Amino acid sequence: MTDVDNTVAVVGLALRVPGAADPETFWSGLADGRVSLPAARSAGETGGPLQAGQIDRFAEFDAELFGMSRAQAAVTDPQHRVLTELVWQALEDAGIDPGAGTDRVGVFAGCGPDAYLHANVLGDEQLVRVQGQEQIQLGNSRDFLATAVSYRLGLTGPSMTVQTACSTSLVAVHQAVRSLLTYECDIAVAGGVTIHPVEQPTYEFTEGGIVSPDGRCRAFTEGSLGTVPASGAGVVVLRRAADLDEHGASGVRAHIVGSAVNNDGADRMSLVSPSPRGQADVIREALESAGLSAADVGYIETHGTGTVLGDQIELAALAEVYGTEYGQAPCALGAVKPNIGHCDTAAGVVGLIKTVLAVRERTVPPTPAQPGDGPDVALGSPRFFIPRKAEPWGDELPQYAAVSSFGLGGTNAHVIVAPARTPQPEEPSVVRNPGTAVLSAATDNALRDKARSLAHWLQGPGTDTPLADILGTLKHNRRPLDRRWAAALPADETAARERLRDELTTLAEGGGRTQGAVAQPTVAALLPGQGVSLAGVGTSYAAVDDAFRADVGTLTAEVAAAGGPDLSTFGEWAADDPRLTDTAVVQPALFVLGTAALRLLERRGIRPGLLLGHSVGELTAAAYAGVLTAGEAAAAVVERGRLMAGAPQGAMTAVRADESTALGLADGLPVDVCGLNAPDNTVLGGAPDAVSELEHRCRDRGIAVTRLATSRAFHSRTMTEAADEFARFLGQFTLRTPSQDLTILSNLTGAPLTAEQATDPGYWARQLRSTVRLDDALRSLLNARPDVVLGLHRGKTMTNLARQEARRQGNSPLITDLFGVKEAEEGAEPLAVQDALAQLWTAGCPLDLGIPHPGRTVRLPPYPFADTRHWVDAVRTPERRTSAGNVQTAGNVQEGVIEPQPQAEGEPEAATEDGTVAVIASLWQSAFGGGPLRPEDNFFSLGGTSLQAAQLITVVNNELLLNMRLQDLYENSSLGDFAARADALVAERDDDELLRLLDEIENGGGLEGES
Repeated sequence: MTDVDNTVAVVGLALRVPGAADPETFWSGLADGRVSLPAARSAGETGGPLQAGQIDRFAEFDAELFGMSRAQAAVTDPQHRVLTELVWQALEDAGIDPGAGTDRVGVFAGCGPDAYLHANVLGDEQLVRVQGQEQIQLGNSRDFLATAVSYRLGLTGPSMTVQTACSTSLVAVHQAVRSLLTYECDIAVAGGVTIHPVEQPTYEFTEGGIVSPDGRCRAFTEGSLGTVPASGAGVVVLRRAADLDEHGASGVRAHIVGSAVNNDGADRMSLVSPSPRGQADVIREALESAGLSAADVGYIETHGTGTVLGDQIELAALAEVYGTEYGQAPCALGAVKPNIGHCDTAAGVVGLIKTVLAVRERTVPPTPAQPGDGPDVALGSPRFFIPRKAEPWGDELPQYAAVSSFGLGGTNAHVIVAPARTPQPEEPSVVRNPGTAVLSAATDNALRDKARSLAHWLQGPGTDTPLADILGTLKHNRRPLDRRWAAALPADETAARERLRDELTTLAEGGGRTQGAVAQPTVAALLPGQGVSLAGVGTSYAAVDDAFRADVGTLTAEVAAAGGPDLSTFGEWAADDPRLTDTAVVQPALFVLGTAALRLLERRGIRPGLLLGHSVGELTAAAYAGVLTAGEAAAAVVERGRLMAGAPQGAMTAVRADESTALGLADGLPVDVCGLNAPDNTVLGGAPDAVSELEHRCRDRGIAVTRLATSRAFHSRTMTEAADEFARFLGQFTLRTPSQDLTILSNLTGAPLTAEQATDPGYWARQLRSTVRLDDALRSLLNARPDVVLGLHRGKTMTNLARQEARRQGNSPLITDLFGVKEAEEGAEPLAVQDALAQLWTAGCPLDLGIPHPGRTVRLPPYPFADTRHWVDAVRTPERRTSAGNVQTAGNVQEGVIEPQPQAEGEPEAATEDGTVAVIASLWQSAFGGGPLRPEDNFFSLGGTSLQAAQLITVVNNELLLNMRLQDLYENSSLGDFAARADALVAERDDDELLRLLDEIENGGGLEGES
């Protein structure tokens, strides 16, 4: 027996065949004996075309997901497009995000002939002229089939097209297995695709040919005269079994334990005639490579075309190897072609997928009986039988299975399949802390569709799936895309599942909070000063995050060592505890919480590039940037709080007016502007009597005022002595230049803190004494266009001011608060932190959300590809046919995105200013397709490539008789700028000289100096 640890595991599947677009539907049809072919002709009918098999969704493609323009997608062979989507689906089915690790993923695939190119694309002369032959070949030539998939999905293993006619895809599987076992790649995708590019392909029966006379395929029955052509595609994802851990093993569908490929050589009547010797030899070689005997195989998925010669030769080869020892256990023969037709280059992998599903389900699938069937032919061995209904795969049937695929031209492939081991039952995964569900897609529509299908799945097949495995699969086994959504969930499994369903339903119906991810988002953090509510902040979160709790403990100890207050029980203090209004206590507490929050972000993978701290918050920011060590910063904050608390009594009030108005109101009073929070929010402070008089003046003028809950006038003249003492205290430390990857905004200037300021004790004294210009600093912060603004506190004090400034600027970053707004119930704070981190993920931050990898990868609903039709209508020419089965490939497309454009007669449009713009706009529109382009649309943002650029320049020069260069496009890459550049060149052109040269050429004179 073979050792499955030294074999290759089948971990993912995807297919599209007549009647099925996913493995589950495919298997259901097989088990029911369903025939998904049109079977258009009844017994006794003769003449006329017969219908071939067709798949759904061969003209539609999700171009945006794969970074292609509409025009580029339209000129790309549907076989290339279908394969691209199937590889995506198969990798998702396997729970593999190729971009998440270092595994090299190889691609081995083949396709049918390029009928779409010849029948559709090349007939549109305008399209060919604008797109260019090279670009068109990239989307249609078999040479680029596999490499284009690797490019679009970012796969870095071997990438090669395999072409051996009908055996192509099973040979591709064999090549993939060899690549894995020789460590050329770590994961391999293998398969094939054949698409007949018409809505309803047809074929005609010819006597002596390989196609069926009645639209039915009847493998191994008397009177069978041929096969039925069909479109189809299939892909498998393979991994070395030895690389799979216990969790990965749970997703294995089956193992490939042996495979072989050979060719019939000259031992046959003609190039397209099969050889029983060649087929028997490849079967023996596959068994030897698996270390098995013929008696170990209980099911064989045959090539089974239904042709008289083909079936007879295949049965002879099978009997020679598998049927010679009559004492062996029974062996079932199957054939998928009677169900779905002959998918040509995809036939082998479709047979493999059928077999993998059969061994996984432990069910022998039937070969369907059809009206008009004769009796079974002689099978050549008493071992063999053809099941006509699904049967359990009992112990009397050997557990291994085999798959054959034989190509016209004589290349034969045989693969041996073993069932996957049943993994040991695991303890169900549970969500112990607040979890997070994440979804992403290329577009908002796809995101909503994804939410809808997942919500439906949760109430059906996913009802009993542990939520932790679902969340882990969504995060770690799906590629993160640009449009994102996330939801923080409570720790309780039942409550979390219910909330997830509700949130997904809301999203599917057009609600919910979504975000477009930025490639490298910049994060700004806001650190508060006094005045924010501190009761219990960080306490319940510390209970679920050991590292955060340890940081708080370490920083609290630093504060105590510096002679500061005992903050060890800080989280237990009631909201009315007088210590929470004591400056000597509050400032060290703000330092502890702010620093611990910054360290929390850094552990999760986020280092803010921009820091704005209010008052003591600026000192905390400087310490984080390395100006002071943690111990030095703790001592500085303790001393700062002590000095400010010891200052003379004072009062502060917020005036709803700008600075100039507020100063006018305070004229003659001993008060100072302590803070500028917004254009209409000025804080003034001084002696209590003076502040009371100021408030009286404001009320007389109808200006609102709000007295602040403080016993000191911070950042006013009353802090002069404290500032001087603080400068002397900081003089004992060596202040260091802030880290260059951080920008700190100064309270004094509102501009970035300079190295000179950061290292000057006098600056920090002035910062204690002078106006906090928060409004200017917020303006500077938002002028820097951060993608995220995160308040490191509970409440909306600073973040609301940031939102107001963002609205004034017409700016729209994500603005949120790390610890939420309030802690209304137990567990609310951990949920708020998780929600804030989830919002950062939606903005594109590559952070650790703390979502564990799944105990087992869950097979979730597939990605909802956009149903956009990308098509070039076939030119109405006489019927075109392929050599394989005479399948019609032209003239039947009913709808198209791009219609053939006839060439205009006569001279091209005059190159006037309006004419130049019109010509350029028309050429760009043909190059990219889609809706009307705007002047600001950028060539490269639209998906333009270097090849397209070169082709566009050539066409523009020919149309407008110019000498534009590629550099002109690179320097003027928007449509408007490029048209303006072309128009400028037209204006500079000497048309008289140009006409003279053209006249010489037309009259045979040639150009001067030419022979």
